[in-house]
Amino acid sequence: MKRLLAASWVAALVAGIFAVQPRLARTVHAIGEREDRYALPSPGVLRAATLGYRAAAADILWSKVTVEYGTHLAERRPFVHLTRYLDSILALEPDHAPVYRYGPSFILFHHPGTTERDAHMARHYLERGTRERPTDPEMWLRYGEFLSAFGPSFLASADEKTSWRNEGARAIARARELGAPGRVAPGR
Repeated sequence: MKRLLAASWVAALVAGIFAVQPRLARTVHAIGEREDRYALPSPGVLRAATLGYRAAAADILWSKVTVEYGTHLAERRPFVHLTRYLDSILALEPDHAPVYRYGPSFILFHHPGTTERDAHMARHYLERGTRERPTDPEMWLRYGEFLSAFGPSFLASADEKTSWRNEGARAIARARELGAPGRVAPGR
């Protein structure tokens, strides 16, 4: 009798799980698609948590950013914490080249409807890249190409477009001084 009672109790539990699980899974999946979580601590705490392995931690975070970017792009969702991740990486390793090489493109193309604010944010990272990597001709060339050719297309003000293009020309000249090739190659 005890075995029969235990077996019927287990059967009822299993039936309950099978009845509830699909609906619960759909709900969890829907919530997961709508909300992103940023689970990293502040930059100061993050630096301490790496126990001195800042470059390795920066590389791991960069890997996470590239995977998350691809996932968000495929699902057509905005990557709302992108700049927080980029800032965390730069807090660990201020001259982390991939952030400056690809971060601005991630900012501009992480959701439909890129805004002027996004262009200013991309410029911010490129400018920081020239400060952190002042002798890197590729960094200066990317910055110059963005300012002179690509970035102004997101701006509304004609004066600001002209200013960006002039600054871009100066940045490309600086890239040439540092040994960059003598051509402008948009989309590098």
